[in-house]
Amino acid sequence: MSDVDLNEDRLVTEFQEESHDTCNEIDVMIGNLRSRSIDAAEALSAMRRHFHNLRLGARAAGLPAVDVIAHQMVDYCTQIEKLGDKQLDDLQAFTDKLRGALDGEVSVNEIRQVVRQLPIHSNFDVNDIQLLDIVVLLVSPQRAAAMFVERELRACGYRVMNASKSFEAIELAVRIKPDLIIASAVLDDLSGIDLACAINAMPATQAIPFALLTSFGWGDSSLDGLPPRAALIRKGAQFGDDLADALSRFQIT
Repeated sequence: MSDVDLNEDRLVTEFQEESHDTCNEIDVMIGNLRSRSIDAAEALSAMRRHFHNLRLGARAAGLPAVDVIAHQMVDYCTQIEKLGDKQLDDLQAFTDKLRGALDGEVSVNEIRQVVRQLPIHSNFDVNDIQLLDIVVLLVSPQRAAAMFVERELRACGYRVMNASKSFEAIELAVRIKPDLIIASAVLDDLSGIDLACAINAMPATQAIPFALLTSFGWGDSSLDGLPPRAALIRKGAQFGDDLADALSRFQIT
């Protein structure tokens, strides 16, 4: 085995050991939160830091299953403002699933299924919506705009994964095979149209339905190059109708 391989193995082993320690620390935190022996706001802030660092470490160590689970942990913690029994149960489920991924219990081929098993945060009463086995990858650099779209999707019972960067979206699309991708027209290194073309061109992702979130309608020159198979979801008063049309067109129910 070469020195490079040895160094890579050492990096992975060190990350796994440190991450197990982090999971154990989170277990203790959750227990202390249940007994109300620590401040909830400080604990939530600490968990957010832990999950963010776990994701960075997973990417450096090349552990995609851990990366995707940590991604969802970060997203979940970004949305919650309190730590009640439901949130603590969810965080424990995340931590247990992460621990399993660290131990190699989740293969690359199983990531798509794992995403559909993870807890989700919703502002709606769970009795008011039916949670569907449908994952939408929402790509938007603006969190405020993404939250509006995400709220509408969650009201339909869909699971939502967020990505703020185009290359991150491509990586997630390959790994989780979402049932639909909705991307803002304006992104970062790639535009929403570039992203649509990339998704449409790759055999691994070309079957995934794609919708562009934009202020413009068909025929506008700014949409030149958008694959004809893609749907448009216009911002503003047409948003609800366009979203419904896209879901119907792609038979996502």
